[in-house]
Amino acid sequence: MKATKRQIRILHAILAKRGMMDVKQQIVSDSTAGRTDHSSEMLYNEATDLLTRLNKGSEIRLSADIEAGNRMRRRILSMCYTLGWTRIDQARVKQTVDLERLNSWCIKYSYMHKEMNAYSYQELPALVSQFEKFLKSELKQ
Repeated sequence: MKATKRQIRILHAILAKRGMMDVKQQIVSDSTAGRTDHSSEMLYNEATDLLTRLNKGSEIRLSADIEAGNRMRRRILSMCYTLGWTRIDQARVKQTVDLERLNSWCIKYSYMHKEMNAYSYQELPALVSQFEKFLKSELKQ
């Protein structure tokens, strides 16, 4: 059974109130496991579950946010290769980033003083910028 018009109106009202209308399609897609990105095509139970989560004030984690966060983390890992912060992974017999060294740097010097994977999506852009500045200063030496 399709979502009711009332459910769709409520969904739109909540998203508009929270300033999330620009990511509505992604939210709908995540809530329907990728079946659709149109709220009018949601099923009744999918709309009910989404509205329940929104009304409880649960944070809606978008897969796009998760992927964007992972891209930022990979950017930092790429800079670690440039710095030579690598080690040989005996299990896979290949060169990998020395995560111990990276996390030590993050704890000691990063602006929030925590390990890289502990940074949230909202905090990562500042960490990437800080690490880019660090890389530039290291390359000048």
